[in-house]
Amino acid sequence: MKLTAENLSYTYDGTYYLWKKVSFTVRPGEIFSLLGSNGCGKSTLLRCLIGILKPETGQIYIEDGSRRLDARNDADEYTRKIGYVPQMQDTAYSFTVRDYIIMGRAPHLGLFRKPSAKDYELCDEVMNEMGIYEIRNHSFNTLSGGQQRQAVIARAIIQQPEMIIMDEPTNHLDYGNQYRVVKMIEKLAEKGIAVILTTHMPDHAIYLGSQVGVFCDNRLVVGKAGDVITEEILEKIYHVKIHLVYEPLVGRNICIAE
Repeated sequence: MKLTAENLSYTYDGTYYLWKKVSFTVRPGEIFSLLGSNGCGKSTLLRCLIGILKPETGQIYIEDGSRRLDARNDADEYTRKIGYVPQMQDTAYSFTVRDYIIMGRAPHLGLFRKPSAKDYELCDEVMNEMGIYEIRNHSFNTLSGGQQRQAVIARAIIQQPEMIIMDEPTNHLDYGNQYRVVKMIEKLAEKGIAVILTTHMPDHAIYLGSQVGVFCDNRLVVGKAGDVITEEILEKIYHVKIHLVYEPLVGRNICIAE
């Protein structure tokens, strides 16, 4: 399955455009990292990709073999194929971790149907893989930020999507938990799951490699991480002097603000 966005533009009021002429394709096992300043429209683009918002121009669709599905016209099947991890928020009710994660099976259940034993087996398997099985009976709202993020990602995984879209998955996490989430994203791609994510950390996009999109001047510059993430474009979007320095110890560039 691959997702394609063609010539997208988005405006809230019909006059000011957040971005124009946005086009890209994401294939199985690819990671597509989106960078940009606050308010540039990263989260808005994600909401367009999952069908919550409608772009002013262009089209978004996924291709699965000979079939082509649109986010709005084929909403039910489209959403079964794409998992969504929103920015971190507390839940309104104090679900256990296991009950919170099992909600990810909802797209596969009929109206008023309860999760089956096989659904719970899958839930336990994913929790174990994510390292949170031991806290399955804890209240979601009592978890640390890193544990909550792991649970949110686990809920997206048990949906068994072919693509996962993540809005700032490392937001508000400490350094160690940021690293763990980035490693989780890498493992998802290794399993053939495509991942689209937004981030404020150029170092994360550089580490993950693959494809990168940088919002600049109401456009999305798309390409390989090594080609798109440059000192010039980072300084332009963040308004600080930034150096990209190759570090032999890790074998890649790292960002250093002057």
